[in-house]
Formats: sequence, structure tokens, C-alpha cells
Amino acid sequence: MKQIVTLLLLSLLSQTSLSSSLPNLELIKNGVDPNREVINFDFAWRFQLGGDNTGTTSCPETDFPKNLSGVECRGLRSASTAASADECRGECCSNIMCAIWQYADTKGCWIGESTDCNHTSSIWVGGGRETPAKPPPPATNGRTSRDFDDSNWEVVDLPHDAIISGQYSEDNAPKKQAYLPKNSTWYRKHFNLPAEWKGRNIWVYFEGIFRASNTYLNGQQLHYEDSGYTSFYVKLDNASNVFYGDGKENENVLVVYGTPNNGYSGWWYEGGGIYRHTYLVSADIIHLVPDGTYISMAVNGDIHAHDPNDISKGGYVDSVTFDVKMEVINEDTQEQKRYFQLTIFDADGKQVNVSGSPPNTFNAGEFMILEGTMALQKAEIWSPARPYVYTMKCDLWAGVATDTINVTFGIRTTKWDADKGFFLNGVHFTWRGFNNHNDFTGVGVAVPDRINLFRAQSMRAVGANSWRMSHNPPIPVMLDIMDNVGIIVWDENREFGNNSIWVANQRNMVRRDRNHPSVMAWSFCNEAGCNRGDAEGDIAAAFTAVSKEADPSRPVTANMNSHIGDGLTSHIDVQGFSHRSGSVFDDFHKQFPSMPTIGSECCSCRTQRGEDFPDNSKYILGNFNANCNKDETENQLNRTFVAGCMVWTLFDYYGEPSFGGWPHVSSAFGSIDLAGFAKASAYWYRSWWLYNGVHNHSTGGIDVPLNPPSLVNPGAEPSEDNPQDGYLVHIVEHWEENKAATTRTIHVYTNAPSAELFVNGKSQGVKELVWQGWAEWDSVSFAAGNLTATAIDDKKTVVATHTVLTTGEAKTIKAFIDVPSKETGTGSALLLNGQDAGMVGAALMDANGKIAHSSSLNVSFSIVSGPGRIIGVGNGDPTCHEPNQAPWRSAYHGLARAIIQVTQDHTTPNRERIIQIDSDGGQKTLIGDPKIPREPLDGIVVQVSAQGVGTDTVTIPVSTDTNDGVIPTARKSRQ
Repeated sequence: MKQIVTLLLLSLLSQTSLSSSLPNLELIKNGVDPNREVINFDFAWRFQLGGDNTGTTSCPETDFPKNLSGVECRGLRSASTAASADECRGECCSNIMCAIWQYADTKGCWIGESTDCNHTSSIWVGGGRETPAKPPPPATNGRTSRDFDDSNWEVVDLPHDAIISGQYSEDNAPKKQAYLPKNSTWYRKHFNLPAEWKGRNIWVYFEGIFRASNTYLNGQQLHYEDSGYTSFYVKLDNASNVFYGDGKENENVLVVYGTPNNGYSGWWYEGGGIYRHTYLVSADIIHLVPDGTYISMAVNGDIHAHDPNDISKGGYVDSVTFDVKMEVINEDTQEQKRYFQLTIFDADGKQVNVSGSPPNTFNAGEFMILEGTMALQKAEIWSPARPYVYTMKCDLWAGVATDTINVTFGIRTTKWDADKGFFLNGVHFTWRGFNNHNDFTGVGVAVPDRINLFRAQSMRAVGANSWRMSHNPPIPVMLDIMDNVGIIVWDENREFGNNSIWVANQRNMVRRDRNHPSVMAWSFCNEAGCNRGDAEGDIAAAFTAVSKEADPSRPVTANMNSHIGDGLTSHIDVQGFSHRSGSVFDDFHKQFPSMPTIGSECCSCRTQRGEDFPDNSKYILGNFNANCNKDETENQLNRTFVAGCMVWTLFDYYGEPSFGGWPHVSSAFGSIDLAGFAKASAYWYRSWWLYNGVHNHSTGGIDVPLNPPSLVNPGAEPSEDNPQDGYLVHIVEHWEENKAATTRTIHVYTNAPSAELFVNGKSQGVKELVWQGWAEWDSVSFAAGNLTATAIDDKKTVVATHTVLTTGEAKTIKAFIDVPSKETGTGSALLLNGQDAGMVGAALMDANGKIAHSSSLNVSFSIVSGPGRIIGVGNGDPTCHEPNQAPWRSAYHGLARAIIQVTQDHTTPNRERIIQIDSDGGQKTLIGDPKIPREPLDGIVVQVSAQGVGTDTVTIPVSTDTNDGVIPTARKSRQ
């Protein structure tokens, strides 16, 4: 590898000749440049499910040549779904990183890796093998060939979760996968490559395929990928039988076979298929390597506030120096020369610096790292209060620009202190955040980008400032969203073991995500998965080394619940704790006084929306859980040496069901249910993390979200949330008759010093609150009517009021839009890009216009007019077994939800290429030809109806202005 000596690049004033030849800035903003074409490759894939896979894979004993019967191997993990030795062997066999399986009738199935198999025990049978095991052989059936008849296959757009539309089954589907049957998945994409692309470098970039996948072009296998979360790219131009030019005779067929590999790698729902975005890229024969550009920086001088009394105005640093490394490869057969140009644009698109280099000579096939240095004076800093993002345009030149990429970045400083916690831009910052999985109601793991924006804004709505990507690298747009709304990120790769594949996955995650200013730490492994016995230190050293090699600027950490302080701890920079008591933090701090700590996972406090009377015999969880929230979060937040805590979880998610399984098919740990409706718990966090944080910081608090959006609670009273004065009051329970409970306990969430409760106007007394507490009244006699709570400040003034009424039967139905919505921070219109999506809700109302709490009527959703389709439904009920993708859903406590996606693309800048390339274009989504004038489009009219209560409609606005896209919307929501 040839290193180029670092060059001190010249300032903008001395480079006017270079700047005058820059491409149009609007093209830069839209990610389009004639030097490198990046084509949306999500539209029009032909899809078919393969064979069933219900949770285990059978394989012969010969696949495990090492006999481990009669001994006990320690350090393995339980595989509770395997009920026999054959199933246990299959559980391990299907995961190429599983080295050992052991089964005993009295102990069940245990799998994983172990170096401690020296304990004689006659109850165990088992076997071992070397890892990584050989991947499954490429499929040899006709579906990989170019000429296979797939004319009757379903045409789908990506992202696509192939599993979420399945039928729930208690008997033949894995519990951890939400009782949805697992299958292998087949995708075939028919397309043409433009004739002028011949001789260029062409690849397909996959952001993620679950789980293991083989990729073929015209029958030729090109790539095998083991991880379901790793982004990767597959080169097409070097295939032996690639075709160029228009017409059926030149059509190519790209085939992706998703193998179940036991269908999952985690103990939660992971979906299946090509569930993230895909891009077709055409680049010059000498080009910048994907994910190969890295911007590191040194902040010089002090950080200054623009307005010391208003942190939303942000700040600036005296100067910052950038070191830029760009990986470039010459895939030509002859020597070539290239020089590079770097241009920085500020958040408004204004050019603020440009620089260049002399020519560099590339030998045939040579890989080279080009290095340059730039500087900015009085550069704006990135912070959650003002998430300021720059763009660096990186060009390769040979007289004219020949290859281009754009990299966004932010400028900030961080410090981890073993005694005082975490500092951002020199100011103490407490992590108050949540863990979350990938999925959302109705769509599974194929979450549209704007729904991910909604999830991020919901984080801010409850006062949170950090998101742990549990337990795997996220879809890339999530980090773009975090960069622009101001949420800090714990980026994680759970796959941890003594093998080259998982080390490579760690490196790939860091390389892909290292330029995002929101990312604060790299993590690997999770809980018991961090325990690798005596070898864990050596393994951790390898993971840390590749992380530091790709990005030396961030710490490496791990979320651990056992063996804390052992070999792994000595190789990481920050110790993460999972569900540990306060005494564990104290003991560790005494033993390791120089190591920073954080509560990376805590507080699995279960709750179920709308349920006032928990009953284990009926698998019902209650509404109230503040006692758990308070106790668990204070283990970290009451200790100044702990950087903060991240709660498990903000959103409910498919799989990992409560009560150990059926009839629950989703978790109940979230403060927001699976359909995006706020539970009572969300108001506890909003009152204490958001509003109490505002009161405790004269400037609003750098670690408290500014201008937070609203929570989605259609029944909320405007008077209960008083952001102007920074107070909230929320009655947890409803006020419905229950003959078995003539008296009951009422809980009220508020951050006010005291609260008073009234039943039909009669006071039940005033209660004083403690920090992170709640108000509670016991033995309140039920009387139909109204229940009112008032929040009272320290001046004895009522600052917020919440009233709930006894409701009757449903008489009418009301439709409402939660996304896009300015109230939820998700914009004012859906962008007509063929993929944007919004959320419509339906509320069943009683005769007084209140949500009929007990109503579970079946709600139908339909598109009356406009460019929209229904892609998923939900209601937030963890025991609901109705189909996820249908035009109807029963209401849960009066509410139901539909996800609506646009069906036309009139905004993608290079639509003419999509039309030229996609053979099946237009079958699923209309790609508007930019040469044909477009008639003005009205919004998407959605109708909701239920038997006996009539109908209602809402219109979702649509737009062709790219400023209404997800990332511009995220940016505007903070202004």
C-alpha cells in the first residue's frame, strides 16, 4: 500500500480556479453527480418465499467431529427452543459461528463457544467443531439462472420484510421471532446496464439482508454474506456473463437468496429478506472505495457560545484542522494519474473552503490512500442543542472530475472522565437514553425512513438524548437522522468471537459509520455474549484493535452483565453495565478508579397501554410502572461518576414476548407501544427527564432536548402538558367501571412539587412528590363521571390539569395523522419519491367525543384517492394475532393504526436512469418520467370505518419539493 505524504492544502482564496469548476450545488445536495451515478435499486424486485424454517435446522453428527458427550462445557448460552439433542445440534449447526452444542434432558440445550470442557458429567451429550464453519453451499436450483421463469412471482419494492406478513402460530413458529414462521427468501431483479457503462466499475450496495445471503448474477455466484446486519457491496462489472445495452436480449438478472441460518441470530424478531435500501453504483475505473473515506479532526483553541443565554444558537471553535484519508483503487490494467480536490460546504450549502493536490500516479491494480489536511477558522460546533452538519465533497480529477462522493460530518469534542462522567464540547453531559431494536408495527424490520424519524423524535419527546443501537449496526439513514436532530449514539456490533468474520464485521461497522458526529462510542458483544472464558481478553483485543485502526477518536466499550472486570474489561475504554445494581457500580469504581463507566442497559420495566388492572392469570400487564423506572434509573443517575443510563426500551418490539410467550407475541418493555402510541410510562419520562431537566438548567440544559415534539396520545388533554412553564400532569389510570374493583389506587405522573386529585369535583387530597417520584392515592371510591388531577408549583399555583372521563360505547370514528405532522417533528408532507411513508390513526369515540376506552371494534382502512397504499397495520396490543399487512385491524383500547406509503416517484433526480434500467418498473410504483409534464397531485385521502360508527377521512399532504424529504425535515424540526 502506497502512502501519500500529507499535504497542507491551500485556502479558498488561493484556489478560485478550482472552485470555479465545481458541479452545481443542488446536485451535490441531492447526491447526484455525473462522475459517479448512484441509482435507487429498491424498485421492482420479483419475490418468492423459499422453504419453511421453524427455528431449528437438522444436520448430521458428522458435522461435529469432536465428541463432547460425557463432559460438561461451561460458558455456553441456553438455547431454550431446542427440546431434543437433534434440535440442539441443529440450533448450533445453523449458525456458522457456533462451535459447541450440548444437551441434557434435565438441563436443556446449550450452545456457543467454550475453552472449559474438562468437567466429567454423564448427563450431557454433545459435539464440537472448528469455527467459522463452512457456509452453506450455493443454491443450485434453477431460480439462480437468468432464464428461470419468475413471471408469476410477486413484485415488491425494497426495503422488504419477507416474514412480517406471515401468520402467527404458537405451535410451529419460534417464540423469539414473535411466533412468525421463518423462511428462506428469493429475490430476482431484472435490469439493463447502460451501454456507456461498459468499462466502468459497477457494484450493488446492500445496506442489509437478513440473514445469510448468496448473490448471483445471471447464474454466477458473486458473494456470500454471513451477517444479517452488515452493509456490503457486490461488484458486477467483473462477472463473466454481464450484459450491457438496452433490450430484452441484454437483460441481466440479479438473484439474492436469503438463507435462514436458523432464521435468526438474536432472541428478538429479526425479520427476513432484503430489509434495507439497495443502490446500483457506476463509477470511474479509478474510484474512491465505498466507506473508505475518513475525516478526523483536531479542535484548536476554545469553544465559544454565540449567545451564552441561549444554547440553541450553538457555538464555534477558534479553529479546527481536518485530516482526510481517502482509499482509492485503480482497477484499470494500465497506469493512471489522478489528483484530488476537497470542498467543504456549511449547513446552508455555502462553500467555505476548497483545496487540492498534485497528480498521483496509480499503477495498474494499485490501492492507495490519499491524504490531505484542511482547516477552518471559527467553525460551528455540533451539539444536541444545535446539531450543525457540514458536507465535504471529495473529487478525483484528471483534467475534469472523474469520481465524486459527499461526506457529512460535524465538529465536536468529547471527554470520558472516570470520576465525573461524560463531557461534550467541554460541558458535562448526562446520557439519558433508550435501547431500541429495528422494527415497527406492520412493517417489521423494513421501516420507512420517515417512520425512523418519528422514532427519533419520540426519543426527544420523552426527554431522552441518546440511543443505543441494540444490538447491531442500524440502517444508515438512522445515523443521518441522529446527526440532524441531535441525538448521541452508542453504535454496536453484537457478534463477538474468536473468528475472522466477526472481527471483519466490527471493522465494517466502524468504517461505515465513523464520520457521523452523533456516534460517540463503538461497542461489541452483549451481556452473556461478552463472556468467552479465558480467551475473552485476546478476543477483545482484536475487536478493539480493528476499531481503533479504523477510527482512533472514539472509545471502545461493551454492554456486560457478568465477568465485569475480567479479561475483556482490560481491553476496552469505557465499561458498560447491563442491569446491574448500584453496589456493582460502586465496587467497580473502587477497583478500577481510572475507568469511565456507563449504564448501557437498564430498567426492563414492563407495561401495557390502557390496562388498569394487571392480571397474570390473564396475561395482562398494568399501566403503572414508575416505581420500576425510578429505582432502576437511579442506580446510574444518582452516581456522578457514571456517564448516564440507557433504558430498555423506548418502543415495544416484536419477539421476546412477556410472560415467557404466548399469547404475547411482542415485548412490553417500551414506554411507547408497538404502534407508536404513548403509554403512561412515556409521561413519567417526559415529566422528569424533559421538564425537570429544563427547571434544573438556567439555559435549558445542554443534555435536555430543545423544542421537543409531542407524544402521540389522541386522548390527551391540552391542559395536561404545559411546555411554556415546564410542567406536566398525567393520570395513569382510566376511569371505567369495574365491578370487581369498587375502590382503586390512582397514580399521577408530574414533575410539580405536589398534585391534587378530584373525583367529580371532590378533592381526594394533596400529595407531595419526591425527585423522579409520582403521586398516589389509595382506596379511591369509583363513581362514574370525571377524575381530575392538578399539578401545583412551589407557589401553590395550578400549572397543569388532566381530566379523564368515564366513557361509553363507540358512537363515531375519527381519523388523524401522526406522520407527517409538525407536532411530532416529522414534517408537513410526504415526499413523492416512491418510498416515503406516513402514519394514520383511527380513534373510536363515545357520545361525548372521548375515546371509547373499552372498544375493540374492527377498523377498516382504505385509500379513497391519491398516490398511496397501505403497507402495514397495528394497534399496540402485544397479544394481537391479526395479520400485520391487511386493510383492517381491531382497535385496542379504542385505537388502531395504518402505515401509508406513496406510490409515485416524481423527485428522484436520476429517474430517467431508473426507467432505463428497471425491466419491471411501473408494476409496483410509478416512476414519473421527467421529460413528461406532470399533472398536479392532490394528497392521499385515507378513509377509516367501523361497523355501526360510520366513517371519517383525512388527507395526507404530498410534495415534490425535496426540502420536504426526511433529512431536510429532521434539520428543519430543530430550527
